[in-house]
Amino acid sequence: MFCPQCGHQQISNNTHFCSRCGLPLRLVTDLLANSSYQLQREKMEITGIGLTMATVLMLVNFIIVFGAVTLPHLSNPVFLWIWLSFVISSLVIGGFGLANLIRGGFFKRLKERESRLNLMRFEQQAQTLPEASKGVRFDPEPMARSNDPISITETTTRELQLTPKANKQDVP
Repeated sequence: MFCPQCGHQQISNNTHFCSRCGLPLRLVTDLLANSSYQLQREKMEITGIGLTMATVLMLVNFIIVFGAVTLPHLSNPVFLWIWLSFVISSLVIGGFGLANLIRGGFFKRLKERESRLNLMRFEQQAQTLPEASKGVRFDPEPMARSNDPISITETTTRELQLTPKANKQDVP
């Protein structure tokens, strides 16, 4: 298997990160191993999200609208049982949606998705930064040169030049 970012060949097809650039290869190994399982998992996630949204809509409808209509008639147990059966049925449908999300691994990969989104934002900022700095020019002339030595050998040379002068002064 090859890394999609740098093209480096990996030792095995089960590696989780590229040995050269460190790119997470979990998605690549998942695609190579079983692409049909991933499609099934994505379908389960979509179904779970749809069922969860339907549950929220039904709960809002049953609790607020139907509850407000039956509130004056709570003395009649038939309205109470109808309202409770609708609320319980919507919670059951939401439970199926949540189960599909859990089986599909939606919550496990949620943190990975967030980190990918943050990485994409940082890459976009890094791309826009060089474009913004194209108009800025750097002129090295106005900077004052310091008297600090440039390298270690220059310091050593200066010290050696000072040492013989001191020895000549000591000798009469």
